[in-house]
Amino acid sequence: MCGIAGIFYFDRSHSVEPALLDAMTDSLTHRGPDDRGVYIDGSLGLGFRRLSIIDLSPLGHQPMSNEDGTVWIVFNGEIYNYQSLRPALESAGHRFKSRTDTEVIIHAYEEYGEACLDHLDGMFAFALWDSKTRSLFVARDRFGIKPLHYSADRTGFYFGSEIKAILRHPGIPRAIDHQALSDFLTFMQVPAPRTIYGSVKKLLPGHALQIGQNGVVREWQYWDIAVVEDERLTEEDHVRELDELFRSAVRRHLIADVPVGVYLSGGFDSSSIAAYASMVSSSPVKTFSVSFSSDEGYDESRYQKLVSEKYNTEHHVFHATPDILTAATLVLRECDEPFAVGSAIPLYYISKMASEHVKVVLSGDGSDELFAGYSWRYRLAQRAAQLSVVPTSAWKTINGMMQSVGGVYGQHLPGIFRKISKASRLGAMNRDEQYVSIFSIFQRSEKNSILDPDILRTLELKNADQRSAVWEKAPAKGLNRNLYFDIKTSLADEMMTKADRCSSMVSIEGRVPFLDKAFAEKAMTIPARFKLTRNDEKYIVKRAFAHAVPNEIITRPKQGFSFPLGKYLTPRMLDVLRNDVPPFINKKSLQRLIDIHQSGKLDMGSHLWNLEILRLWYGLAQEKI
Repeated sequence: MCGIAGIFYFDRSHSVEPALLDAMTDSLTHRGPDDRGVYIDGSLGLGFRRLSIIDLSPLGHQPMSNEDGTVWIVFNGEIYNYQSLRPALESAGHRFKSRTDTEVIIHAYEEYGEACLDHLDGMFAFALWDSKTRSLFVARDRFGIKPLHYSADRTGFYFGSEIKAILRHPGIPRAIDHQALSDFLTFMQVPAPRTIYGSVKKLLPGHALQIGQNGVVREWQYWDIAVVEDERLTEEDHVRELDELFRSAVRRHLIADVPVGVYLSGGFDSSSIAAYASMVSSSPVKTFSVSFSSDEGYDESRYQKLVSEKYNTEHHVFHATPDILTAATLVLRECDEPFAVGSAIPLYYISKMASEHVKVVLSGDGSDELFAGYSWRYRLAQRAAQLSVVPTSAWKTINGMMQSVGGVYGQHLPGIFRKISKASRLGAMNRDEQYVSIFSIFQRSEKNSILDPDILRTLELKNADQRSAVWEKAPAKGLNRNLYFDIKTSLADEMMTKADRCSSMVSIEGRVPFLDKAFAEKAMTIPARFKLTRNDEKYIVKRAFAHAVPNEIITRPKQGFSFPLGKYLTPRMLDVLRNDVPPFINKKSLQRLIDIHQSGKLDMGSHLWNLEILRLWYGLAQEKI
């Protein structure tokens, strides 16, 4: 976990101001408290904050250059195959001065140019300056594990691991992107490539940029995950390959010159990581859990203990009586934009505890997107597709009638008619729209109600954005189409953002073995019928790991890593929300939403949590995070 930032002015006579570059760099100190460095070449400036993981010596200092100082890099992440890449580069004549993976990227670029990305296996975000061509080469890893934000205008290009670094530049506008605001209400986060600020973008996973001194910014996608179901292999073949690949993935992810641990929630994914890490490690694995012992519905300590005792891990438990408001505010400061993913709250607490013992932690993120872990929404999508037996025009008519009678949220409808109303809404959509609607928080009609009319007039409430482009590249149909969509959208925008920010705010590095390139690519060749069966989700990977994970973990119902939201949505909090409404929210509609929730007619907790996060973020934004 490190922090990178930089400035590239297109006018060569405009030199980078050292104090400004220092300010951008030092805004990321939490990401890299061990070392800092800057490099300025006239109109180009690179800044770096280091969390030392590989080669702890001063030789790992960044910005780092090649032998003659013509190529410079700032790099956040880990290249897991750097040791195997190095011999070929040395044979080609490249001389190394450190044991770092950073230096491998530099020489790989010298040897292969932009195609060096095809050789790198790991998680990364980097910016590489080629002084010979006076061009900047910027790239983000395949799954978006590491963040990279940027802003470009006629005068220059500005980038940072986090938005806050870019906003240190006084020339960056802070106007809110209204479409991003609308997207947040739907997805609990702002999907890439947008950010909440119209002037700042996220670089998409698997994408790269080349920026020339002439101001031309070229973007391209260097990798995409292939979804080709391999029907030649038997179920046993898939089981054997998954076991072998995962063992190798976990072994690679344990490589570090500092202590490494594992998050252990008690679910299948984290238990798998703890099990395989214990099997390949020569010493007891350190595991970290959070327990909501005061709320049995959220407490998983029994399952955490089961895995810890089986593998004799050095187990640490944080017994949470969480100050959720404080934790949410800390996460928002780190994200710099509204982010309402509730599982970030317990993850923050467990990360804080882990930081007292280790500098690297492995997590189970990515498994759900590869193996259909969100079974409820995939099954609902299958049922929704059956609504096509009735013409779309008929569903639209029914939906209009239901809304006119039942209200925006269906609050005036009896139970059975609420189900009909939901069915009519889905029936009026195509299958891709249905799938997105299933896990959306605010539906389109609800956003039309809750957003201020002045905001609505600026919006086009449609999916004419990155999500539409994702559907165009997805497989033709079926479960793997939806899995591909999740991998390309919510995995990076939600899960990886959560993992990165909660670890960086306490200065540790998070790693995700399920997103090992070879393992993930293998997963997307497995036919859908081996992932989601009539009775189970993740069927094939559970079979593959059954020898390592206790059966009680494998057979238990899936439980999301979350916190007791209902205990936070108190009358006092709702009063604060009611009286401190952000300017882009319709006050009357918010009052109506709170009344519906407090009346007990409908549980609008997720909607209100989104709006509360928006309120908190807006207050922080006014302080200029």
